Amino acid sequence: MAGYEQMNAFYIKKLSERLLEKEFEHVEYIPTINKGYRANGERHLHSWTIVDKDGLINQILTK
Repeated sequence: MAGYEQMNAFYIKKLSERLLEKEFEHVEYIPTINKGYRANGERHLHSWTIVDKDGLINQILTK
């Protein structure tokens, strides 16, 4: 199993920190817990279950 520093999550967090350091205003890092499962319960780290569907649709519609 890969260590945290080898996972996408590590690099995504570091990217968000760097963007904030560079004074980008619309950056928000939202870590997830117990997400990434397919509908059948199978663990899948790239599963779209990590998305808050209502929040995403709202954000798209208000932009």
